[in-house]
Amino acid sequence: MRDSSVVRRDTGLTRDSAAARARNDSAALRARKDSAAAADTIKAALAQSELPVLADPSGSYHWTRRTMFESGALTVQDLLDRTPGLTGMRANWIAQPMMSAYLGDPRRLRISVDGFELEELDPRMGRVWDLSQIPLWSLDDLVIERSASEVRLLLRTWRVERTTPFTRTDIYTGDQATNLYRGLFGRRYRHGEVLQLAGQQYSTTAGRFAESSDQLGLMTRVGIGRPTWTADAVLMRRNRHRGRNFSQTLGDTVPATESVRSDAYLRLAWFDTSRGAWAQTLAGTSIYTHHAPDASSSSTTADTGRSRSQYVLTGGYNRGALRASFTQRFLFGFGRHVATPSARIGWDAPRLSLSAFGEGRGLDSTRRFDVSAVVRPIRVAYFAGSIGTERPLSDSAGAPVFSRIEAGLRARDLWLSGGVMHRDAVEVDPVAIVRSATPLRSDSAATGAFATIRGRVWQAVYLDAHAVRWSDTTGAYRPQYQTRTELYLSTSLLDRFPTGNFHIRASVVHEYRSTLLWPDTSGFTRVTGYRVFSTLLQFKIVSAEVFWNYRNTFDARYAEIPAYRRPRLTSIYGVRWEFWN
Repeated sequence: MRDSSVVRRDTGLTRDSAAARARNDSAALRARKDSAAAADTIKAALAQSELPVLADPSGSYHWTRRTMFESGALTVQDLLDRTPGLTGMRANWIAQPMMSAYLGDPRRLRISVDGFELEELDPRMGRVWDLSQIPLWSLDDLVIERSASEVRLLLRTWRVERTTPFTRTDIYTGDQATNLYRGLFGRRYRHGEVLQLAGQQYSTTAGRFAESSDQLGLMTRVGIGRPTWTADAVLMRRNRHRGRNFSQTLGDTVPATESVRSDAYLRLAWFDTSRGAWAQTLAGTSIYTHHAPDASSSSTTADTGRSRSQYVLTGGYNRGALRASFTQRFLFGFGRHVATPSARIGWDAPRLSLSAFGEGRGLDSTRRFDVSAVVRPIRVAYFAGSIGTERPLSDSAGAPVFSRIEAGLRARDLWLSGGVMHRDAVEVDPVAIVRSATPLRSDSAATGAFATIRGRVWQAVYLDAHAVRWSDTTGAYRPQYQTRTELYLSTSLLDRFPTGNFHIRASVVHEYRSTLLWPDTSGFTRVTGYRVFSTLLQFKIVSAEVFWNYRNTFDARYAEIPAYRRPRLTSIYGVRWEFWN
């Protein structure tokens, strides 16, 4: 027989234990919630370079990290193709050289990343950028600023703000023996410290006229962010193996290359560039080394290494519609020391957007100035203009003038615009990497008319189209007619998926180009025009994006550079997946 007092004592103990466990469980739950809240803290953002006023409604574009990949772009060139006045020139697929000519001049493209100006250091490219070397995957956003005289590509690298670790994995595969793998990791720590690691590797063999190529890109960022100041160090490195690419008829060859390019900088910043007074200092270097894998190759007789150091002091002030900044840049390398001052001032208001940029003599000993404006007298119309000039070290060479005027009208959700752009006579740099017989030449004054249509056509159907017609047929690197039209469906079906965890994009792209003239020692070589169709189908489900990109759908046989054919119908598909863990 059991003692009732024992039973009562045991029952009391049981109740006390249960209450204690409940209290402990509640405390543990609160601790887990506190821990989860702490793990998901948003820290002060690391500094970014300034974003200028873009007083160019039809030619300036801003892509965020999400919209860059959503567009179907594999390279920076894919985004530049959407800009009126730019003509893309690709030797083959993604591993081979790709260049852009603005107003018929391949030199009129400048690139900076986080305010650190980049220079093409490959001696075989001259002053013309090989855009296959710009790491699109490492960016947070990309801005195309089109002035009257040049296009400035403003890049800002990927940043993280949350203490919850972020991971992203991308896997692509498809035709041309293309396989691409990408991984990103980033997190912030308790006191605002940051660690970011990212890498991309791809390999491809683009047909029987091109040898296999591969490229490995790495990015690292460490630093600390506080409410009033930030400090970070960034390293971007690209290891490239490019196989030879043979032309079909003219006997030229894009040479094989083993190269490494590293861009590194240290930045100290005070306050945010988007509001109030701010200042930044940068110190960095760019190093490029390359050699020919085959020592017997006549294209490269010796290994080559080039480097350039750069120091930047910049500051500005933003208040309301006003933005102003001043930059002093110091460049050291190749036995030269160049100090280049520059200044910006902008005004961005509902009725008026104004942007002015001036720069002292840089590496090419040329001073530049341009000003752009957009006037919106009513909500459904605008008038815009831009004018620029540049003066080389030898003032006797003259100062060419560049200009653009345009007007736009809104019809419901569509913007219809048109205008004229003009360029005085200039010397056009050669693109010698693909054709050894390409000379430096003088190109006469040129005038082109352009038209754009952008916006929503009906419900979730959108249109993005532009066309350019030059008044002559004798200019280099600019076909008389050039168009790009993209009709696409973009919707999240919020009536069925109110959480926003679903999105679909389906597009058809048509590109047309008339005959292009390529400078030759005997005059010009003609590149036959073409028309190409491509499609993109993409689904976003929660944090995963699955896509299928089908380029040159109807198997057109065409080239953008004499005797270097672009790939035939090419299918690329894959998945991009983000994790917060």
